[in-house]
Amino acid sequence: MKNWKLVLPLCLLGPLMGALMVMGVFPEGSDRFAWSAVIGLTAYLCARYEREHALLHGAVIGFWNGASATLVQALFLDTMAKNNPYVIEKFASKPAGFDLEYFVFMLVPFIGVTGGGMTGLLAMLAARVMSFREQAASPRKGNHP
Repeated sequence: MKNWKLVLPLCLLGPLMGALMVMGVFPEGSDRFAWSAVIGLTAYLCARYEREHALLHGAVIGFWNGASATLVQALFLDTMAKNNPYVIEKFASKPAGFDLEYFVFMLVPFIGVTGGGMTGLLAMLAARVMSFREQAASPRKGNHP
């Protein structure tokens, strides 16, 4: 990691999103739009300020944000279920022996890897687009008549 001034503030978005989910701020299904904004903003900032290492920075930030948000939800599952009744409704027909708390804790690394992969790849793509645009906009030396 080269740019901790970029990484640390963006790593606060994961726990914040987890806390907002626990508090029931998002109506059912709308959290995906907030997550899209978080991933897009993170990818853009990584591509802009760490173009050479956009994939690394995006993947680390995305992993942390995904894992920490899910961990916050797992730690406060009772409060989240109370504030988001649709979560319990989705698991109403769960099989015998299904433990929702264990299930959410087990999701932490998977959500982290998925978030890291998505954010890192989007940051890498954005960095390439930015580099391509800069090259296209700059005049080429030696081609003037």
